[in-house]
Amino acid sequence: MQVEAYRRAKNLLAARRSPLIARVLGAVEALLVLGLLVLAALFVGLMTFRGEVRIAEPLTTTMPSWSVGRQIGKTGDFVVYDNSGLFPLIGANLNSPYVVHRVGARLLDGLTHLLPTLRNNLGALATLLALGLGLALLMSLTARLRRAAVAVAAADLATNLRRQIHRQMYRLGQSSLPTEGIGPVVNIWTREVNDVRDALAADFEVKPGMIVLAAGLAGLALAASPTLTLFLASLGLLVHITSRVMNREARGIHDAALRDASLQLCLLHEDLGLLRTVRTYAMEEFDRRRFDEHLDRYHAADVRRMLAEGALTASSALLLGAATATALGLLGYNVLVMDRISIATMLILGASLAGLAFPILRWMAMRRLLRHAERSAAEIFEFLARAPELHQIVGAEFLPPLRESIVLQDVTLESRSGRLLLDHVSLEIPAGGRTALVGADEDSKLALACLIPRLIDPQAGRVLIDGRDLREMTLESVRAQSATVLQADLVFTDSIMNNIGLGDPRYSLQKVIEAAKVAHAHFFIQELPHGYDTVIGPLGHYLRPDEQFRLALARAFLQDPSILIVEELTTPVDDEVKLLLDDTLSRLAAGRTVVTVPHRLSSIRSADNVALLHNGRLEGFATPSRLQSESKLLRHILYTEFNEYVTGEIEAGQVAG
Repeated sequence: MQVEAYRRAKNLLAARRSPLIARVLGAVEALLVLGLLVLAALFVGLMTFRGEVRIAEPLTTTMPSWSVGRQIGKTGDFVVYDNSGLFPLIGANLNSPYVVHRVGARLLDGLTHLLPTLRNNLGALATLLALGLGLALLMSLTARLRRAAVAVAAADLATNLRRQIHRQMYRLGQSSLPTEGIGPVVNIWTREVNDVRDALAADFEVKPGMIVLAAGLAGLALAASPTLTLFLASLGLLVHITSRVMNREARGIHDAALRDASLQLCLLHEDLGLLRTVRTYAMEEFDRRRFDEHLDRYHAADVRRMLAEGALTASSALLLGAATATALGLLGYNVLVMDRISIATMLILGASLAGLAFPILRWMAMRRLLRHAERSAAEIFEFLARAPELHQIVGAEFLPPLRESIVLQDVTLESRSGRLLLDHVSLEIPAGGRTALVGADEDSKLALACLIPRLIDPQAGRVLIDGRDLREMTLESVRAQSATVLQADLVFTDSIMNNIGLGDPRYSLQKVIEAAKVAHAHFFIQELPHGYDTVIGPLGHYLRPDEQFRLALARAFLQDPSILIVEELTTPVDDEVKLLLDDTLSRLAAGRTVVTVPHRLSSIRSADNVALLHNGRLEGFATPSRLQSESKLLRHILYTEFNEYVTGEIEAGQVAG
């Protein structure tokens, strides 16, 4: 499996210590688990033999010297030992024809020298339980430290990727058009990064911990019976390969049912969206039959999918049952008839081979996560490799405050989806006045407004301020001369102090208060629970839309730009608030060039000039009264979109009587 992009992401942690710590602790934890399994095997042996064993008399000379004290007599040619703790496991294997058994017996004999309590039943029982408790506690501590190291490594990687994505967003100028949103980037930011993070966590969980555990379990099974282990492992592999071939048909049925269910679900979604058409043409009965038909088909396909998902076919069940019966029969035959292995050996062998399923399943799960992570990492790095939309040329000049005019020369601009927003627009906005952008398409108006602070660049044409091409000016100086108040970016979750002052140490509390007073916001700020320290925004204290708008105006005033771009509130406000907003805009407009995206008829009438846009083209530019008298399109827009009843400037009750 190719995981180049995932490896590239993982290499971002090369300088960190947490990945190495996680892997080392994973191996230690696996060894501790194996230690517990060995203790469990010894415990089973102790319970099985109960310290009793018979050794052929000629072989007693090869037994440990301390075992003489455990002899209680003879039975024929055999010497009987009792209350000997783990000695039966030593005596039964010390002269075994299998090298592994002999080595294990010698290691166990060495252990009895280190822990003499293992030489009697009660001492062996107490010692094994004490060692098991100690290993369990140590394993718990190791697992906790390992999880902490894995969590730190995975979180570090996710944070590193998200920091790069954030920086790339600045480079690309993504979502500079407010209505386009940041959906694609949010998907990369959340789902794709989380896929890589989860794969990394699984990677550290499995390697090398699960590898060490699998090797240890295989070694334990081989130590119990090499021949039976190899045979049973081969049988299991054969069953796995055969069952995959036999279940191919079931997987095909599942995939076909999934495709059918997806198709019917799409049709059901379409049915739900036909409500307007259904009502218009009175086709309720036809729509009901159509919906029921699609719903029944979806139900049938979903049932087929669930039945085929993870289902064990009759042939697979028969194969699995036959393999299990063969394995148990073989073990039973070696215990009951051939007397080649003991019950304890059979239990150890069965538990070890069954335990191998755990690391194998974890490995397979990790592989699935790695496949997802590879796709996600590829998308992340594809995003990070994109060339920025906005460039600052070498030797860019400083842009002074606007003095004469803003000029658009034959500007063409498309949205990211390819929709034409501005089509060869040429426009001159004189300095020192108020210009309103009017048109049916909100995106076109906002696109034109966002060209001025160079939040976006046109695909063709130029934007000039006092004859200077914005592409030849430094981005910092261009944006220092332009302040924007857009409905999508009025406030953010932070204190009012930071919402107005933007965390800039140059702006003291006194300056922030002065700006708030200009925007008629100081009064309601004082009424808030913590005044200027009150946290507002989506996750903070709720403010009305007009209050948020006034804070954004205060922020713009504090920056002291020469150009002010304002998108008016889309929600109706009462007369008192209108007066406050109009007064604030009048104060901010003094000595500045104001470009507005109006949503009130009075705002259009108070403008010095109106730029009329239609289908991306400039249809007219003149004073409001002149353009209204000359343009049927403007009169239509004013009637349909700026009607005083529609905008809420006049309520129905006001004209009663």
